[in-house]
Amino acid sequence: MPRQLTCFRVFIASPGGLEGERKAFRDEIQDYNDTDAIERGVYFLATGWEDTIAGIGRPQALINEDVRESDYLVLLLWDRWGSPPDAMTSPFSSGTEEEYDVALKCYEDTHAPMRQVVMMFKAVSPHQMSDPGPQLQRVLDFRKEIENQKQHLFHSFDSVDAFRHLLRKHLAAWLRDLEKTENQKQGPPAGPTPPSEERAALKNSELPAGLMPFRGALETVELRSADHPDGSATGKAWELADAGRLTDAEVEFSKLTVGRSEPAPLVEYGRFLLRLGRLAQATVLFERAATTAGDHGDQRNLANSYVNLGIVRRTSGDLDGAEQMFRKALEIDQKVGRPDGIASSYGNVGIVLEMRGDLDGAEHMLRKALEIDQKLGRLHGMASAYGNLGIVLGTRGDLDGAEQMYRKALEVNEKLGRLEGLASNHTNLGSLLGKRGDLDGAEQMHRKGLENSSKVGDLEAMATNYGGLGIVLLTRGDLTGAEQMYREALQIDQKRGREGRASHYVNLGNLLNAQGD
Repeated sequence: MPRQLTCFRVFIASPGGLEGERKAFRDEIQDYNDTDAIERGVYFLATGWEDTIAGIGRPQALINEDVRESDYLVLLLWDRWGSPPDAMTSPFSSGTEEEYDVALKCYEDTHAPMRQVVMMFKAVSPHQMSDPGPQLQRVLDFRKEIENQKQHLFHSFDSVDAFRHLLRKHLAAWLRDLEKTENQKQGPPAGPTPPSEERAALKNSELPAGLMPFRGALETVELRSADHPDGSATGKAWELADAGRLTDAEVEFSKLTVGRSEPAPLVEYGRFLLRLGRLAQATVLFERAATTAGDHGDQRNLANSYVNLGIVRRTSGDLDGAEQMFRKALEIDQKVGRPDGIASSYGNVGIVLEMRGDLDGAEHMLRKALEIDQKLGRLHGMASAYGNLGIVLGTRGDLDGAEQMYRKALEVNEKLGRLEGLASNHTNLGSLLGKRGDLDGAEQMHRKGLENSSKVGDLEAMATNYGGLGIVLLTRGDLTGAEQMYREALQIDQKRGREGRASHYVNLGNLLNAQGD
């Protein structure tokens, strides 16, 4: 007998020019239905203006009714805002804007089926960003409004494959939320809850059996094209980026690269896009920078281009390709006698070796990087080397050595006032202290790590700190607080376009088991 399915409508709202993404939207939803959702009793129905049945009345009003009947809405924008749906009567500047407004009102209405509204922006070329024109300018203004309001997260992507990946992650998250809601409706499972003695045993002890502690976050060793003083062109763009004004920052970066042949701004723009996760676009800029630097005989920026291409490949999981790029940069810097570049490459090769499990090779490279940075008095490099050495030692089980390295990194980053480094150090110290059973110390570090990672927008560190706090609370017997922390961690991973780390699921499973679920 076929399984009964519950249908949920997913509406896509977009202006013209995104036909490829609209087709991918339908294809990806159907593929997800076939491979996962149907088996679990759910069917996602892809819906758009194309499915609206013709009838009497304003065409946009008929489309709006489809939006009101939908459970999810995906707003997709690129370089066009669109035209007014009805020049005579509509207060909206485009049909897409009206659909978005309807969706938000439905989301706020508890009687409407709308469960989530997701915004995605397709990447625009630097040339368009530098001279947007009225249609793109309206899209950019809308992005800035979203950034300023700080109420909705949005994604940007640079390829159809990246769009499909983001969409699939949201579908997976929605399906899990639907299953969770259904389980809550069914009530607690039959059978006894765990005895109070079992809960009490979780308090004031080392990690309960089965809990998975978090591995430290390796810190990439980056080199900018130059040290940019405050107020310089690229420095201004980075200030905007660090303040969360990503749209304004991207406009500034684009103006520095369009129609110009200097490699340094290309490297910086690529680093910005790398931070946003737009790997395809960043790769184009780094490759262009490498070509330009080679043509000009600019060895510094040629090496920097290779370093950043290595970071892209490592981020993509191509460790062999990453090591190849880092060693190319190392060869150039050794040839021209550039010690800061040599230290950077040693550090990045060390990270690759650590990720492969070659702890001896990783430690050797990281200590070589540290030695050079200490001679140069290069504090940023020293902080990264100390932090990464802490991870290597911690992986080996040398918790004392790891803690010593983390605290040295913390001391240097405090001198620099570098929030990104502080977030990493506090996060890793919290995980280490949690392994030791020092719950008060672990909580203190994770809360500091969460504060700093929230300020710099480091979602990975935020998720790790929520997960670490979950371990602390669960070990103390606060099951409700622990569950809240684990679910926060999973939600952030899903916002990053990821399913969620195995450790979060393992620990949440242990918690539910402790609750008798």
